[in-house]
Amino acid sequence: MRTFIIALMFLAALTLLAASAVHESLLGPIDPFPGAAPPEALLGLVLAIAAVAAFLSWARAWAFAVVATVLAILGTVYGLTVTVPRGETGDIVYHVSLLAGLILATGLLIRQRGLVD
Repeated sequence: MRTFIIALMFLAALTLLAASAVHESLLGPIDPFPGAAPPEALLGLVLAIAAVAAFLSWARAWAFAVVATVLAILGTVYGLTVTVPRGETGDIVYHVSLLAGLILATGLLIRQRGLVD
């Protein structure tokens, strides 16, 4: 279960970092939206660090992981409020999928506290 939780967090982090690169047009003009790039990069970085902390069993890794995933949930919900009016189906599906994974990771973290610390 511990590995699954960490993998969910790391996968979410990677997708946020990739979305940031796409929105900053680092991979070409796929979906330019420079306003979304910095928060996605920050959330991706925080989640990645939290996943590494949990993997390495750092002190307070559980609390850091919970805070990081909750922060990412809040950011993703905000992203949906921006994405839904734009009507881009791919972006909406991405945000909803990311939100589901983050909620699952957070729920598992809360339920399985001893597995991460």
